[in-house]
Amino acid sequence: MKNIVLTRIDDRLLHGQVVVSWIPYLKADEIVILDDEYADDEFMSLLIKNAVPDNIKIHILSSDVCEAYLKGNDEGERILILVRTVEYLKKLICSGVEIKKINVGNLGGSPERKQYYNSVYLSDEELKLLKDIAKKTEVEIKMLPNDKGIRMV
Repeated sequence: MKNIVLTRIDDRLLHGQVVVSWIPYLKADEIVILDDEYADDEFMSLLIKNAVPDNIKIHILSSDVCEAYLKGNDEGERILILVRTVEYLKKLICSGVEIKKINVGNLGGSPERKQYYNSVYLSDEELKLLKDIAKKTEVEIKMLPNDKGIRMV
């Protein structure tokens, strides 16, 4: 299994906070974005890849490809996984990929979501899924590495 240092749920995926704060903090040298839509979208993939520092490897993968890749041999990489939705996270965990720590960054508001914390809005189903996941794996809401986190239980 690959060395996953953090899995982050953030509907913005790769953006300034991740590049400037999370990558250096985690000493990540590889980013894996799990997103079925973006894996097949040449334009969005190019935009994301152009936002990554040159010394960081990036993969934008569909669910099936991502699961197989993460189950591969640990070659010393320090991987940050980024997903846009709680559902992608659930798929990953159900596939048998070992996730040790989950960071909830930003999940924007919508008619079916309620504000849970600052910029984290969750539907009833998303909240239930995260609470179920938190029974087995650490789940923390935190925008930046040095912020005080809120643990979900």
